[in-house]
Amino acid sequence: MNDALKMFLIALVTTIASQLLLGPYILKLQGVMPITPTTVAPMVEQSVPAPSGGGVEGAKLAAPNLEGILVDEARDRWRAKGIEIIEEDERDGSGAEPGTILQQRPAPGAELSTREIRVVVARKSEASKVPDVTGKAVDDARKQLEEAGFEVPAPSPEASDKPANTVLRQTPAAGEGAKKGSVVRLVIAEPAGIEVPKFTGLYLGKAKKAITDAGLVIGPIRRVEHAELGQDYVLKQTPVAGEKVPPGTEVELVVVAPN
Repeated sequence: MNDALKMFLIALVTTIASQLLLGPYILKLQGVMPITPTTVAPMVEQSVPAPSGGGVEGAKLAAPNLEGILVDEARDRWRAKGIEIIEEDERDGSGAEPGTILQQRPAPGAELSTREIRVVVARKSEASKVPDVTGKAVDDARKQLEEAGFEVPAPSPEASDKPANTVLRQTPAAGEGAKKGSVVRLVIAEPAGIEVPKFTGLYLGKAKKAITDAGLVIGPIRRVEHAELGQDYVLKQTPVAGEKVPPGTEVELVVVAPN
């Protein structure tokens, strides 16, 4: 078989195969055969889960820590975020600057159910001038200070030639400013101690004069017999010589009884 015949047969077979395979589709395109409509599966709408509270709208706010901040500063800082600072009370701040926030509600870190934080602030101090009570009797000084709103603890004594119980010094000093309810301390005069002289070896008359001259008081006198010493000779004294005692202290003597 020659080459021309081979080529003819191949072309014929190819044409027939093409018609068999593509013929129906071509006829459909030409409208000879009806086109079976294609079935499209309906789209199933999937639900999208709602946000779990992590969005901006549903977020919960925690109370900021305002303690130790001035209330005006806290208001300026948090007003822009919609949080209102409300002064609920005030109290002594133990040295804190007046207006400092001492306590808050809700506590720092707690959830804010509303946009309000209620606070307790340090009270503004009310300083008063301390009265001058130096030179006054301690009872009068205490009364005057207490009426002015100050507390007066037990005074401290100090030896002085001023009348007993006279106020020598005060702290704070007169005219200084101090908060009402604060303490004013007093130092009062106490007569200087007297060194007891030696009365033994004297006779009673001279001993009595020496006692009174020293600012002391003659106390009980006890008499005992003595074989060698004469009547009224001072054998013993209490307090003993050299001891420091307050003015007006009694001195007891033991003297020789009459023969």
